[in-house]
Amino acid sequence: MSDLTISKSEYRERKQKLLERAKADGYDGLVLFGSLNIHYVSGMYHLPTERPVALGLTDERVEAVVPRLEREHAARDDFLIDDVISYFDYPQGEPMKSVAEICDQLGIADGTIAVDSDGSPARNGYTGPALSELVDADVGVEEYVTDMRETKSDHEIELIREASVWANLGHQLLQERIEVGRRPIEVRAEVEAEAVKTMLDTLGNRYEMRTWANPMQCMFTTGDVTALPHDKDQTTRIERGDNIVTIVKPNVGGYTTELERTMFVGEASDDQRTYFEIMRESQEIAIDAIEPGVEYAAVEEAVVDYYEEQGVAEYTQHHVGHNIGMEGHERPFLDVDQEGEIRPGELFTVEPGFYVPELGGFRHSDTVLVTEDGTETLTYYPRDLESLIV
Repeated sequence: MSDLTISKSEYRERKQKLLERAKADGYDGLVLFGSLNIHYVSGMYHLPTERPVALGLTDERVEAVVPRLEREHAARDDFLIDDVISYFDYPQGEPMKSVAEICDQLGIADGTIAVDSDGSPARNGYTGPALSELVDADVGVEEYVTDMRETKSDHEIELIREASVWANLGHQLLQERIEVGRRPIEVRAEVEAEAVKTMLDTLGNRYEMRTWANPMQCMFTTGDVTALPHDKDQTTRIERGDNIVTIVKPNVGGYTTELERTMFVGEASDDQRTYFEIMRESQEIAIDAIEPGVEYAAVEEAVVDYYEEQGVAEYTQHHVGHNIGMEGHERPFLDVDQEGEIRPGELFTVEPGFYVPELGGFRHSDTVLVTEDGTETLTYYPRDLESLIV
């Protein structure tokens, strides 16, 4: 794709939609404190630390409060921000007073204000007053931006589609480098370096990093460690006969995708083959169940029924999947307790899995787009067992 960033016109559309919803609920304007919410509405990304950043919005203006070290960045022409107010640092500068000042400048300080949180989040040692303590306005915490992010625009989908292409390359390089005796962290470092170089050489100046995270993350665990789905041990040496569970997550234009595979080092045992095929079938069941109008809960229920039939339900540790976009995990979830129905424009990681003690984990994950007619699987690395033997 030619354009790897969201256009300013789309940010304007997001702002209008956000304000329309807030006004329908009786609010005069909004103040956002969440870094991704600010990015989503204005295009302005930043490194969230103890230094508060806020975005104030009305029909007429968008104003930002940032620490001094973000001032020039926040003033970029391609961000949907009319004015930037900066303070020197925290705890110097009393940043929340600056937020109260922009509320006054926007004419909402004594009215009604929708916020994503009542003040800057506590992180990295920051503690500060709530916005409601500093203005006379009625302040209400709302999840408007979180709701908007559940379905993606055509351009957002294309960015995730582009990321999915690079996920395929990253996983191919990862599988090529896995060898008995090596540590996952060593393989990861080599693969990410090569994958990122290829990615940036190809995309050129169109690519812009928006976080300090590696543009292409290629990770895996091996052996018994894979029975713990979120174990961070990447130092256990690879041995013949190991299960390997991977995760590859590129980021393009501020959007990510997810590709995971279960692989085996050398010939798979009978137990490994049996569990692998159950896992692979469960993913197909989940993907087949996804379509507009189907309840989110129904997708997981179909997988749970199958796992119970196969006798592996006791080995499950998580739900079937989650929405994905600017974050790796977004709402809604493919979960038996998630209310509502699937809509076109949602993207799900479909990753039913189970974890057998002393043997390992069995999980594929693919990013699946919900279309008007059904689904399109954006990630396309081989899923069959023979293709996944190292």
